[in-house]
Amino acid sequence: MKTLTYALTLGILSLALSFDAFAARSIPNPMTPRVTNAKAFHQDYSFGFSKLAGNAIDTLETPNRVVGWNVNYEVFDRYILRPLAHGYAALPSPVQTGVGNFLGNLNEVHNTFDNLFLGEVSSSLTSLGRFGINSTIGILGFIDVASAMGLEAAPMDMSTVLGRAGMDQGPFLMVPAYGPTTAREVHGSVVDDVPFMALPFYVTFAKWALSGIHARAQLVEQEGVVDNSLDPYITTRDMYLMYSEGQVDPNAALQVDEEVLDEAFLDEIDG
Repeated sequence: MKTLTYALTLGILSLALSFDAFAARSIPNPMTPRVTNAKAFHQDYSFGFSKLAGNAIDTLETPNRVVGWNVNYEVFDRYILRPLAHGYAALPSPVQTGVGNFLGNLNEVHNTFDNLFLGEVSSSLTSLGRFGINSTIGILGFIDVASAMGLEAAPMDMSTVLGRAGMDQGPFLMVPAYGPTTAREVHGSVVDDVPFMALPFYVTFAKWALSGIHARAQLVEQEGVVDNSLDPYITTRDMYLMYSEGQVDPNAALQVDEEVLDEAFLDEIDG
């Protein structure tokens, strides 16, 4: 399922290229026009489009709204994901915690490598140690024994690694049944999921589905933020991009009205 989603996403990215409207990049991005000289490198390719957090640009706003948003929000979320998330949220807290621990333990695989790419050797070794401890003593990760031993999680993903290396977000995309993403996020997710691509289809599908339901359940209390906004699409897009860039620059303050958005939403919006 995830392979199909990536193929669909990359196909939409190819369509985005035809618009030839990309913001200036701090370093060459796979989505930019070919850079042939210093002047072209600094050229602004936004052509009037507003640059968003991370120099993302919504060149495909119309198809994002008409196809991606309507399929995701009006159909997939309303009739499938939201009911499942509410049912999951009604499960006992220890069950949800165990599932979250299990999924988080799987992420320790890419945390180990991604932290190492940033030169964070200590965090990389911590992630590796957490994976080993929780996968064994913690019963496949359902129990977070490592945290009890003082090994706190050091989450890191390839998109953040690329961002800290200077790569901008690129085109913003709202992909049916996948949700909000960007060019950089797609490339990063493909790299992070390489270890799982060798698994049988039903295993990767189950992981994808469980991750989606668990992450969506954490947002049940925040549904009003989007449902009651003047433009749900813009609200979701901007918060997603701001959160993503907050991961790239931990010191960057997100200028968001605290009465409208709380920290829990930011913690889960990228799930």
